[in-house]
Amino acid sequence: MEDLNNIKIKEYVSIILRRPNTPKIWVNKRINPNKEFYRHWQCPGGHVEDIDISTRHAAQREVLEKTGIQSELEELEYIKTNHYFREKEWRIVHCYSLTTKKVPRLTEPREMTDWQLKKIKEVQKELVIDSLKDAFKGRQHETKIIIVEGSCGAGKSTFVGKCKEYLTKYKRTVEILDESFITKDSSKRIINYGSNFKKYKEKEITKEQMEEIAIELEKWIRDKWMKQIFEFYTRDRKPSILLIDRNLFSTLIFMELMEEEGFFSKEKQKEISTNYNNWLWLIRESLVIWWKTPVEETIKRVEKRGRTGEEDLKYYKNLDEVYRKLMLEIYPNLKVITRETQLTTEQVEELILNLLDEKIFRRTGY
Repeated sequence: MEDLNNIKIKEYVSIILRRPNTPKIWVNKRINPNKEFYRHWQCPGGHVEDIDISTRHAAQREVLEKTGIQSELEELEYIKTNHYFREKEWRIVHCYSLTTKKVPRLTEPREMTDWQLKKIKEVQKELVIDSLKDAFKGRQHETKIIIVEGSCGAGKSTFVGKCKEYLTKYKRTVEILDESFITKDSSKRIINYGSNFKKYKEKEITKEQMEEIAIELEKWIRDKWMKQIFEFYTRDRKPSILLIDRNLFSTLIFMELMEEEGFFSKEKQKEISTNYNNWLWLIRESLVIWWKTPVEETIKRVEKRGRTGEEDLKYYKNLDEVYRKLMLEIYPNLKVITRETQLTTEQVEELILNLLDEKIFRRTGY
């Protein structure tokens, strides 16, 4: 998938409605000739809507709308997530299973036939929608996402590493996505950006020149994040927990900072981030942690590590202010850690345990 920035992303849920103690499921046929999968067998399902708190809530809603059956969240068992591609469209289908004695009723007679109870093997010999066909091809972990945000020098990467250590110790499979592509970049884009930013501050290059340099950098970072996310999510085998050290939406903070520095217009920011709404599913159900270290401490750490392009300490004060301004706007489900981040191993483990218990396991009904 080449041009991920311009791809349209649609999320769906598909629910296998099972009869207890039998190999049978409830299905019906699509009868609207003007819609996809005409005359194909289907199970309950539909779009994930903006009102849905999670994909599990979307599945609960779709079961009610399509069958009249009211289910509890904990009754919906996650099976897997499948991915389908239609030209410039990426369809993400989250599959759940619901076992119930209740009989579904027909709620959309113009769109589908009456519900029928059929054996799984019998249905699969006929025309069926993709998500129903693929729901029985193995199971996946329901991956929980932890996003760690914070200013440069805040200690995010250290905290993410501690999280992985802790979770691995308790037999969780864990992976990390981060911005290492920036520091490992053979073209040294971020270092060149820092050098040019210094020239801009000293009036050696114009505002327009600096904006072009910034646009090129931010587009590259945006595209690299999209590629990382896409490649992770479209894999068959995934860990139980994904730790993300910053993410795609972090670029909004840095572009805002560039605007405040006087060289990045709102128009250009919107141009770069115009399709970010397609990616909001990434943060919808995530535990988002703002690892908020006092700016005085972050500046000490930045000075100590002495990286090229990090000499302008006023920049980090401005960055801290932009974080304060935008974090709640970008991440409505934010958990803020305001304490000093020089914690003992025991304190970090206690903190992680409390966060996971509150935001991941309790909230999803596990």
